[in-house]
Amino acid sequence: MDYQPPRQRLLALSIIIATMTGILLGRLWQIQVLQGAHYLRQSEENRIRDYVLTAPRGVIYDRKGRPLVTSRPSFTVAILPLELRTPTEVLARLAPMLGMAPNEIRARIESNRARPFEPIRVKRDVGTRTVAMIEENRMDLPGVIILAEPVRNYLHGKMAAHVLGYIGEIDEDELRARRTEGYKLGDLIGKSGIERQYESVLRGVDGRLRMEVDALGRPLRVLARVPEVPGRPIVLSLDLDLQRAAFEGLRESGLGRGAVVALDPRNGEVLAMASIPSYDPNLFATGISLKAWQALSTHPLKPMLNRATSTAFEPGSVFKLVTATAALEHGIVTRNSTFNAPGFFRLGRWVFHDLKAWGTVNFITGIANSINVVFYTLGYRLGGEELARYARLFGLGERTGIDLPAEVGGLIPSPSTKQQLVGEPWFPGDSVNMSIGQGAVTVTPMQVARMMAAMASRGLLYQPRVLLMARDRNGAARRTEPVLQRRIALNASTYETLHEGMRAVVERGSGTAAAVKGLPIAGKTGSAENPRGKPHAWFAGFAPAQAPRVVVVAFVEHGFRGGLAAAPIVRRVFQAAFLQGAPEPRAGRVPSEARP
Repeated sequence: MDYQPPRQRLLALSIIIATMTGILLGRLWQIQVLQGAHYLRQSEENRIRDYVLTAPRGVIYDRKGRPLVTSRPSFTVAILPLELRTPTEVLARLAPMLGMAPNEIRARIESNRARPFEPIRVKRDVGTRTVAMIEENRMDLPGVIILAEPVRNYLHGKMAAHVLGYIGEIDEDELRARRTEGYKLGDLIGKSGIERQYESVLRGVDGRLRMEVDALGRPLRVLARVPEVPGRPIVLSLDLDLQRAAFEGLRESGLGRGAVVALDPRNGEVLAMASIPSYDPNLFATGISLKAWQALSTHPLKPMLNRATSTAFEPGSVFKLVTATAALEHGIVTRNSTFNAPGFFRLGRWVFHDLKAWGTVNFITGIANSINVVFYTLGYRLGGEELARYARLFGLGERTGIDLPAEVGGLIPSPSTKQQLVGEPWFPGDSVNMSIGQGAVTVTPMQVARMMAAMASRGLLYQPRVLLMARDRNGAARRTEPVLQRRIALNASTYETLHEGMRAVVERGSGTAAAVKGLPIAGKTGSAENPRGKPHAWFAGFAPAQAPRVVVVAFVEHGFRGGLAAAPIVRRVFQAAFLQGAPEPRAGRVPSEARP
């Protein structure tokens, strides 16, 4: 080794020391100057936490001010990703407390990686026992916090689920579509029914809370608070008494599937809408489990399907009212016309059958007993285009415009459309079939209710509405005004004859099971053949017959006979409406305690 003089060694050492000092000073300058704000923010986050104060959604009331949906306080277990320093150990301890698998929690964390500063909600609506366990083990659960949040509470469970809808966590598609509205991952949003339709009204404005916490995350003091603003309350046109009668009447019929709609024919307000099978929207309020969701979504009876508005069925004999209207307007038939009804109608080599031989009957008896031959004869003489024109005039085969999502239109065929639809010409037998609501005709129970309301009101076709009243952003109550879609101008004698025939249905014909003592009711039964099993059962009626205030339509899938399966359900709703007091058109208020 070569000898180095002390001066050279001292110089080398000085250079080394100067270099290291320069590196240290440069690093200090980088940390304190260039990255000072970043590290200051991290330091602040170690002792300061920002919490979202979730705003409760607006309360939903029935027309008489009775709550249908409220919000109740609850606890939510959440994780702060930046404070989860030992995820494997923490999740292994947390999972048993929540009754979840560690991988399930990890999946929720991974799906929310894009927002590391936001709490990730792991489980909503946990009990006080779970909260106590987490607090007792806080030192072993860094990054786990408890949030106080409101939970939606559907007070009547399944009874009005298809009208009210349910809420759930916002998904990525919804988040993209509502990017400018302040939504974030983990937020709850209306997914169906009224909850979805009036999301912008029911949703509140979240608040913010800034707190100083200790090393264990325990709160020390509040530094700042921006209070949340609750969602605005709304009042629906539903009458809870009629809704209960409709739902229980369907359920207790024991036939499994169906729908009931009740309308006020004077303004289109929906007084009741029930569909079975149903589901409990409370399952979604706290985050439905995968097992429960699969059970609902794959159920063969489709409990989440709103059979009143979201699927169309063969109308059967309720369609005969359309045939009767067209024939009266064209002068083909009058109140006193008579028919020979031998039990069949022959058209060339084709024979269309009836339930039995009726002999000679007049037109009113034909309506009262739903005699097929009478309407075969009228339909053949009218032809398919006129039947289709009058059906569409009364709103059949088209969406009603009700303020609920996922409404379908159905189908009214005609000679001018059949070739396009199936590639075949229209035959006279198609008109005969259509005259009794068979063939390709499909409608929704809501469409039938709107049609019956127009007949009850002598031509006023209103848009059905579920929202009755809401508060605007200034706190003032605003009532939803009726929307008259069109006036159906028919001869006064046409309506008189139709009403007389429909009263005879209930008084002495096929719909006597709908009769309520002391209450004059007009209606029409229906039994619709279909390729999927037993005939569907229908009954559509209104009361009081001389001054209608309530229209009720009951539909029972595969119920066989309208007079046997559907009429008793309608009777039950009429009893609830008139034996307990019929709803008035100006009922409805926003309760004063619901002021935002």
